[in-house]
Amino acid sequence: MRTLKHRFVSFLRDEDGLILAEGLLMLPLVIWALVAMFIYWDVFRTINVTQKAAYGIADLLSRQRDTIPTSFADGLQNIMDFLTPGGHPVKMRITSFECVATATTAVKRLHELSEPPEALTEAQIQPWKGTKIPVLNNGDSVFVLETSVEFKAQLQTFLAGLLVNVNDATFGDFIVTRPRKRRLCLQGVPTCV
Repeated sequence: MRTLKHRFVSFLRDEDGLILAEGLLMLPLVIWALVAMFIYWDVFRTINVTQKAAYGIADLLSRQRDTIPTSFADGLQNIMDFLTPGGHPVKMRITSFECVATATTAVKRLHELSEPPEALTEAQIQPWKGTKIPVLNNGDSVFVLETSVEFKAQLQTFLAGLLVNVNDATFGDFIVTRPRKRRLCLQGVPTCV
């Protein structure tokens, strides 16, 4: 009986293979952390690159002195695609506004680069006054560049959707910019003279 008790106590005090057992217990946590870092990095990279590209396009548009040809406006999507590599398509909508009376914003549709084109109406824009679009004086104009990117996780695994809690989502920017010239106009739009 004494040898059985001695063997059991000796087994409990033996630490051979302890590192292997701890490693096997921690391995799933290390793998999860590695996958989670890659997934979160991809989300923040997509948001950051899209935002920088959108501000670059807005700055490019604000520097235009003449009316913008349709071919130039269509080429902006190519510029956005070049500035946002990574496989997440970015949609854009550019709308020009001009205040024609005190505290009233008139819509001047500049160009729709989204698929399908979704033109804004005066009723959709009125709630933006004072919240998204600053209050304009008579004759002032601004343009809005809206972007949206549909993010899809690159690692579609059990870890991505369930344990890391990153699902497919749509991210976007709403950039209001004052043109350096009086107003931003698209060639051939009769309301923008």
